[in-house]
Amino acid sequence: MSLLPAYLEDEEILGGLQEILATPKEFGMNFATGQMTGEIVEGIEAVKVWCYLALKVARYRFFICSWDYGNEIESLYGKGFSAEHIESEVARMIEECLLENDYIERVEVSDATYKSGCFIATITIETIYGETGSHIYEVEVA
Repeated sequence: MSLLPAYLEDEEILGGLQEILATPKEFGMNFATGQMTGEIVEGIEAVKVWCYLALKVARYRFFICSWDYGNEIESLYGKGFSAEHIESEVARMIEECLLENDYIERVEVSDATYKSGCFIATITIETIYGETGSHIYEVEVA
């Protein structure tokens, strides 16, 4: 016995329903200061806010967040890995973190450098809106 009505069990109908995504909405953010602006943003701007916050939150730390949200960069703290290993791992973790969003199709992490406990990279995302945004990301990995 199914929870859905019989006419909704057809794969063609269900497949069509799953492909529809609502326009994302978030509170606007001033990325220079990290403060919320109080306005509601939609579309690509909402995806940018989501990415900014997802890269700031540690995955598995906060019960209020889904386990699919956030990054795992904290797991590298204090391990004594080489700079090359940290560069590749953080780049991979950033890609995994951002690809959890259904609106993001592709993530490219370039110019990744690790020096003196600080990781800096350029992140380029491509969304379902066909727009590409690029941002310089910096985090301490001590």
